[in-house]
Amino acid sequence: MNSYINLCENCDRLPEYPEGCYEFLIEGFAGVFGHLIEPTVKSFSWNKHWAVDHDKKTVKLLGDSFETRRSGLEETLVHERDIGTFNVLKRWTEERFPIYGPDRELVADIERSAAGLFGIVTYGVQLITYCENEDGISIWAARRAANKALYPNKLGVTVGGSLPAKETPFECLVREAQEEASLPSSLVTKAAKSVGILSYVTASDIKSAKGSEPGLIRAEVQYIYDMKVEPDVKPTPFDHEASDISLYSIEEINKALDDGDFTPANACLMLDFFIRHGLVTYENELNYVRILTRLRRSLGIHTA
Repeated sequence: MNSYINLCENCDRLPEYPEGCYEFLIEGFAGVFGHLIEPTVKSFSWNKHWAVDHDKKTVKLLGDSFETRRSGLEETLVHERDIGTFNVLKRWTEERFPIYGPDRELVADIERSAAGLFGIVTYGVQLITYCENEDGISIWAARRAANKALYPNKLGVTVGGSLPAKETPFECLVREAQEEASLPSSLVTKAAKSVGILSYVTASDIKSAKGSEPGLIRAEVQYIYDMKVEPDVKPTPFDHEASDISLYSIEEINKALDDGDFTPANACLMLDFFIRHGLVTYENELNYVRILTRLRRSLGIHTA
């Protein structure tokens, strides 16, 4: 049986950044933007856009504007993609992920597939759609499609998606809800409520991702939304990100958690929902405070 604290540990698998990591810095800004593992640093062909200090273990992106930083990153990554340095770049998407500074300003953006190479914070939105009746709460959970690179066929919340550059979390949520679950924007705009975040640090492995270098650091923040709906609202897969969306009782959700049927992050999203709705409390959970602290941990790098 998976204890609730084990769900946190399975998701937030790096309580501390590994020894030997290089800090990712950006010229003109204090603080750390990410972490690179040593094999990544040694594999890059660093060019004029970078200052690498092997004694201090830092990799600094040079440039005095968003455009110069962006072009420096792009030139570097396109070169590595074209010569086949990293497997992860074979999944090039042309989608941009944001890199935020200390005041939440957008200081650069990066090709999505390269985010793990630099260990930057990536962001997502998550929607838990639920209904209530005399039997209690039921939750609409989506099963990930079999062709997903990460955790194929595993269960997740109703809707989930990565947050690209230059889109707010709520804008992203409304779009993803329509694309993934056929939920009208008018409904989501009215009924979805922001309820907090989930934050964690993990690393890529051969079990979770096909064709990725092992050990790449993934620091993530998920913006969470709850949406209570009437029984006649039925989310339906639209863009093939999910193979099925079904209504689960709390008992069925708990069984799926015990069976390891949820992805690690989505298991924590369900646990957070349980806490939010009074199903897991100080009185019935020995590790209540540890769980709350672990679900919203400090990442130690700049976040939005």
